[in-house]
Amino acid sequence: MNKTGIVIQREYMTRVRKKSFIFLTLLMPILLAGMVVGIVFLSSINNKKAKVIVVADETGEYFPVLKNTDQYVFIEAKEGFADFRKNSDESVYATLVITDDLLKNPEAIALYSHKQVVSSVENTVASQLNPYLSDKKLNSYQISIPNLNLKNIIENSKINLKIKTVKTDESGKETQTSAESASITGMVFTFLIYMFIFVYGAMVMQGVMEEKTNRIVEVIVSSVNPFDLMMGKLVGIGLVGLTQFGIWALIFLGFGLSGIALSGSFSLFQSINGLFASVNMTEVCFYFVLFFIGGYLMYASLFAAIGAMVNSQEDTQQYMMPVTVLILFATYAGLFSAQNPDGPLAFWSSLIPFTSPIVMMVRIPFEVPWWQMLLSVALLALTVILIVKLAAKIYRVGILMYGKKPTYGEIVKWLKY
Repeated sequence: MNKTGIVIQREYMTRVRKKSFIFLTLLMPILLAGMVVGIVFLSSINNKKAKVIVVADETGEYFPVLKNTDQYVFIEAKEGFADFRKNSDESVYATLVITDDLLKNPEAIALYSHKQVVSSVENTVASQLNPYLSDKKLNSYQISIPNLNLKNIIENSKINLKIKTVKTDESGKETQTSAESASITGMVFTFLIYMFIFVYGAMVMQGVMEEKTNRIVEVIVSSVNPFDLMMGKLVGIGLVGLTQFGIWALIFLGFGLSGIALSGSFSLFQSINGLFASVNMTEVCFYFVLFFIGGYLMYASLFAAIGAMVNSQEDTQQYMMPVTVLILFATYAGLFSAQNPDGPLAFWSSLIPFTSPIVMMVRIPFEVPWWQMLLSVALLALTVILIVKLAAKIYRVGILMYGKKPTYGEIVKWLKY
């Protein structure tokens, strides 16, 4: 086994044998499931004490329309609104003021409170007044149809169209598609790449810093080339990440299949399968692997170089900022590209190597032209080679430098050695 392989084996086995790795790998799915269940449970719990909404209705028409709910109790104001503002009552959550006929003046209604009210107050009031105002508006037209209910006619005349999207190829074959499934697929794979780059790239940097701080690297580089050491660390930690992701995927898949089998709801599985049938998952997974590897190697090399340059965790902030900005820009570009996968932002961001691993995965489910995908992969591969070489030069010098944080000018000199 060559020296790089030995380093890869060491990095991989050292980390997967740690109790923290085993504990976190098994605990993370439970934490995620518990978090989702907890959020759903807590969001379904309402405050048992209903909030008081005082209604100052100068028209006298709308207060009877407002009905109490589990969350809000409506009370008619016994004093003018000006007096209420002077005499603050902590038991009152907000005051609803109506000053005019809302059909003639829709802006004659306002909510006043001593702190920011939640949106559910507005929604509750609007959901009760809107039907009343609609009926009042309808009756104002004085349309009379014998033996017929005009309101029911209007309700029955409303049509909700369900437009299906169909893709045709050159041979005329039709395939039903779904924009939602394409967007979901792209965003899931994009999130996986983003999380992998950030989490395991930072792990590479932390590992380099630990070896440098503990002076272990001085012993290692006496028998291993710095480039082999860096590549072994990158590949080894990358395999650790793939192992962890693979275990999580098997756990979630096992829970999903078990749930379907126990409930007998195979129709759910068929509906999910039908939803994503329009997406070419083979193509998506193939390019996911390419961009996954390319994006990780590129950014992990930068993280390794940063770890070699600095002497403490505090010093990393200065050099981490540009890399973090690039990753965040790529993530937001991917989010906006999901709405316009062929727009200028999506096109150029999917070709620029520093953003393409994240943005291109959003576009691929929408069927990107083959030349754009090949060009993006080629540019990414060339950039990875360049970044790895430059990072190796910084790593080779910085890993044995102690005492002070290097300046950007000194780093440029390292690249010329």
